[in-house]
Amino acid sequence: MELQNIQEFELYALLYVAALDMKTSKEEQKLINAKMAGESFEHVKDMFEQDNDAQRVQTITQAAAKYLKTDEQRAAFMDELKKMAAADSTTPFEAVALSMLENLL
Repeated sequence: MELQNIQEFELYALLYVAALDMKTSKEEQKLINAKMAGESFEHVKDMFEQDNDAQRVQTITQAAAKYLKTDEQRAAFMDELKKMAAADSTTPFEAVALSMLENLL
């Protein structure tokens, strides 16, 4: 399976960040719901649940190369991921994972 557009990419990445601490808070779910688009959500959620952590990182980095062409787009994307992590207070593990993703992008 593949992410079909930038909205699916953003949703997949938000699901990844929300799952970093092994739980999805109400605040995180709110941010995810704001990105949902019907059938796309089910497609992305199914794909996310089938992937292991390494596949998730690979999917995000491949989609980033496709959809984030400028430094400004990458910075805005990382800001959105940081907001997701901060929705229920960023854990040290989330901070490290976000730093790693930022380096990969």
